[in-house]
Amino acid sequence: MQAAVEIADALAQVANPADASPMAAYMQQIAPFLGVRAVARRAVVRQWCRQNPMASQSDVLALAQALQQQPMRECHYAAADVCAYFVKLLDASFITNHAQALLLQVPWWDTVDLWGSDVINPLCQRVDCTATMWQWNQSADRWLIRAAIQHQRGRVVGYDVELALALCRPHVADDEFFVAKAIGWALRDMAKHYPQQVREFLTTYPNLSRVAQREAQRGLARSAL
Repeated sequence: MQAAVEIADALAQVANPADASPMAAYMQQIAPFLGVRAVARRAVVRQWCRQNPMASQSDVLALAQALQQQPMRECHYAAADVCAYFVKLLDASFITNHAQALLLQVPWWDTVDLWGSDVINPLCQRVDCTATMWQWNQSADRWLIRAAIQHQRGRVVGYDVELALALCRPHVADDEFFVAKAIGWALRDMAKHYPQQVREFLTTYPNLSRVAQREAQRGLARSAL
């Protein structure tokens, strides 16, 4: 797709090649990098989207999929950036039919968390995504589990704390790092507004991984300040 090539070329123009190797090393060589920092990347994508308005979810999805076929990691980030920019065009079918494939395209915590915070979270505030979050949560894939557990992080309104805690419960004894970290971050986030529920959760599940407990306690300490 020409649009994906245009964005990839624009990213290459603002890249600092000296940053590429350290960025790839930090992400454990999951993919090659151009050397484009997040602020510059978002600016490139935002400018392209302003100049090329889209009319439908299918157009947005096609561009996101084409960007994910590009080898450079910044293009994978840009796929999520494009969907975030046009998130108002997305509907429930994006979550039920497309989000999983996007999440699992060259997955690592960087892209999984970006899709979660910038696309899945805001979209799930408009549409009911509960069934899909449970489907992901009950899968054997650590990235889908992570995305489900964290799908409400950062919300100021519309936080379903009971659902968030319920999605954590099946994995309290899971020692897989990225799942345990997701639980910890979710609990830390909940502690801002629901400290009592987080304390009760920690008491109820003393076998919760140390990684998750540590993050939850950090959130509770901040909520007490």
